[in-house]
Amino acid sequence: MIVKSRFIIVLGTVLCMFLSLTGSAHANLLDIQGHWAEQQISDWLDRGFVAGYPDGTFQPDKSITRAEFITMVNQSFGFNEKAQVAFSDVSPTAWFYGEIARAKAAGYIAGYEDNTIRLDKAINRQEAAAIVFRLLDMETVDGSKALSKFEDAGNISGWAKPIVAAVSEKNLMEGYSDHTFRALDRTTRAEALVILDRAFWLKYPIIITGEK
Repeated sequence: MIVKSRFIIVLGTVLCMFLSLTGSAHANLLDIQGHWAEQQISDWLDRGFVAGYPDGTFQPDKSITRAEFITMVNQSFGFNEKAQVAFSDVSPTAWFYGEIARAKAAGYIAGYEDNTIRLDKAINRQEAAAIVFRLLDMETVDGSKALSKFEDAGNISGWAKPIVAAVSEKNLMEGYSDHTFRALDRTTRAEALVILDRAFWLKYPIIITGEK
């Protein structure tokens, strides 16, 4: 039997702006050893997709902004097409203007009711869930059962409950050991990497075909 394997890889040059790439070897990044996301971070470091800071750390628990998360999505999924940007708080001279134009073209971002997008704001977990939900063109699910495992489900905003339920069912985002989701907590660098790693492979799974 001849088995042919085709791996879809479109990560390209990943996260160079978001993660301040410096070329550090992960063996020297002592702050990821024993971390819950150590394996995923190490895998991405081994592939050369991410690196640490100049001081030899990765800072996996540091929060990220909405602009950084959007940049991470664009670079990891290879989005290059641009659309017109009309958010009142996005200047054409801002470093993230092009990233927002790409995100708009890809159709996975939405602003606030006041026509802002607040890119300098740390992205919380339910906002990250919403971006992944749109990114994968997912369908909402009944949140009552899916969210029942989270003791703080009542803290999830009404608009986000079916979204969090959907990404939770697909194991794209999980709760904490104390059975909470912490929807309004800031998303960390490690969480962002793991969420998008899972999202990428859900969207582009390894395709194996065989013939006898």
